[in-house]
Amino acid sequence: MIFDSIRNKENYREYETLYTVLCYLEGLHQGELPQPNTVIAENKIFCNPVSFTSKPEEACIYEAHKKYIDLHYIVSGKERIATADVRSLDETVPYDADKDIGFYKGRASGHSLLKPGDFMVCYPSDAHMVAMMEDKPEKIEKVVVKISVQ
Repeated sequence: MIFDSIRNKENYREYETLYTVLCYLEGLHQGELPQPNTVIAENKIFCNPVSFTSKPEEACIYEAHKKYIDLHYIVSGKERIATADVRSLDETVPYDADKDIGFYKGRASGHSLLKPGDFMVCYPSDAHMVAMMEDKPEKIEKVVVKISVQ
């Protein structure tokens, strides 16, 4: 798992795929969201805009993926995301290979508060509980980038 700010993108110059994604995100105009299923690199990287209202932790659930790394980039609002090693959690909905997602419950190993310009990279071993509010529900706009692990 990586938690950082787009301001530090130069730290990732040696990681070509991640750097490509960060350059793309930095190139979005302030407050701009991409079109659904925007391809950044053919057969390897795509992204989707996501808008929602954050909610209490009790209303959220862990998810994890096997085929894609998730990069969550906050455009507006503040989102708390909990993370845990997927092997430490109990499966609640079996992994669906077609949708590349499984759902889990259990104890977090950490929480991060993402603000505009922040990003989090979740690898296949990183279960992540998204959409959690900080103090009260608020509208969140973000970009979720899917990076193929193959």
